[in-house]
Amino acid sequence: MNEAVYIGPDPKILQQVKAWRELYEQIVVEKGKPLNNWEVTALLEIYGLRDVDAAEHDAADLFELGRYLTPFIEDYKYEVKTFELEVPPSKVKRIIQNYLEGMAFALPMLLQVFFTLVIGYGIWSSLELDVRTATAIAMGTFAALVVTGGPAQAIGRKGLFYIKMEEYNLAYKITKKLFRYFVVQIAIVGLLVLVFNLFFQLIPTDMLFHMFVYYILLSLLFTTFAIFYMMELYGTISFYVLLGIFLVYLCHSLIFHLGIIYSQIISLIITDIVVFFDAFRRVKKLTEKSREKEGDAEPRLSLLFYSLNPYMLYGTFYFMFLVTDRLLAWSAIPFQPYYIWFNVRDEIGLDWALIVLILLIGLSEVIIYEFMYRVNEDIISHPYFEARKFNRLYSKFFIKFNIIFFIIAVFVILLVYWSIRLLQQNTEWDFIDVFFVDPTPMIFIFAAISYAFVANALTNILFFFSYSRYISVLKGIIFGLIVNFLVGLLLSRMLGYQYATVGLLVGSIVFWLFVIRFGRKFFKNLDYYYYSAY
Repeated sequence: MNEAVYIGPDPKILQQVKAWRELYEQIVVEKGKPLNNWEVTALLEIYGLRDVDAAEHDAADLFELGRYLTPFIEDYKYEVKTFELEVPPSKVKRIIQNYLEGMAFALPMLLQVFFTLVIGYGIWSSLELDVRTATAIAMGTFAALVVTGGPAQAIGRKGLFYIKMEEYNLAYKITKKLFRYFVVQIAIVGLLVLVFNLFFQLIPTDMLFHMFVYYILLSLLFTTFAIFYMMELYGTISFYVLLGIFLVYLCHSLIFHLGIIYSQIISLIITDIVVFFDAFRRVKKLTEKSREKEGDAEPRLSLLFYSLNPYMLYGTFYFMFLVTDRLLAWSAIPFQPYYIWFNVRDEIGLDWALIVLILLIGLSEVIIYEFMYRVNEDIISHPYFEARKFNRLYSKFFIKFNIIFFIIAVFVILLVYWSIRLLQQNTEWDFIDVFFVDPTPMIFIFAAISYAFVANALTNILFFFSYSRYISVLKGIIFGLIVNFLVGLLLSRMLGYQYATVGLLVGSIVFWLFVIRFGRKFFKNLDYYYYSAY
């Protein structure tokens, strides 16, 4: 009688069980313990698997694969996360804190404007420049803002998305890919301008040189700053702006006594290099937080840009909107040497008005955080049959915060104007006296009111972008830009260059109306937009 010989389990079966276990471990990372095979199947779908993929794991479909993986539910050690309930600060404290954080977002722009007005120069602006050079540098600055507006939105949005999802490898890879692409884009635009001018000779060589150098250096700086915005390191950006201004001061006034142009170029080159290496050092450091099973498959470039295209267009059109009135005003005076010629009175009025925009941007941070503090808790506390009650609550919130915003905006405009008046009475700065020479006060008033509407629109846009709604925003900025251009063009040619600012005002109101109109719909159906965001 032959004895049965035990030869152990089939190695193929052991290998398949091992593969199933590895797959199970991958789908439950940070997901917790599933209840049954149905939830395991759902996790497989969330992981991105389809019925056709189940065949690779010897299963007919995902439901069968879910049943194969179900035995691992009980013998897997799940990570237990502990959370400390954060006690929110008092309302007054958090409003002050959030306002300061919002101001930190706009502080780099404030520093540039402040130092230009007080000591006479910043990193890329100066009151010492002759009109010819100032025109060239301003054109380079405007071009840099418009060309990098879209890239800044793309890097900030996609990189921050992966960081919030704790996909740090992808955050690093996508940031590198986008940055390389946009640097090439910056270079191509610059080359096209050079070739165009070579054939048509619109700008003299010296002006073209200044324009091109500032365009390249500022474009690189603004694009790299987008990485810091992505990581919400607003204070670091302000530090580098101060560093750049200090380097200009060092080269121009303190030690080397170089011309302001050379001082700014040296400062921009050094700042670009330091900011670039620090930005990518920080992004690379993010990968140290990566989990062992974190995915790193990059989306295809075509899909990446398809998803980012609306935000890139918005960033580009937004900066076009902000510079349109300047270009119209600077081209409205007859018998000037070139079609666009720097206008000191117009620029001073607009620079002071920018302070209104900066101060109001801090208010945006307060409002969006007050919203976030409440909405997650409120939507849980309202059952589905109380959806209308929930939406009415936030429709009232929408009306309330917009009214408060404009009351504060009036106060801020008056505050800035009377601050300038006090400076005139108590100082001997020439640029303060220039402010009160007609038509600069009128330009300031129109621009300040315009920026109040823009700041309010930007605040509402934060809600829409938080829930992936961008169509009305894009329509609003496009129609606002068209109205800004047409009204500004018509009035500046008929009545005088200062009336280009009226185009800015009317365009701002049109932009604001588009945003407010969608805002009413958004908050009336907030439950829908909340749950359908992604």
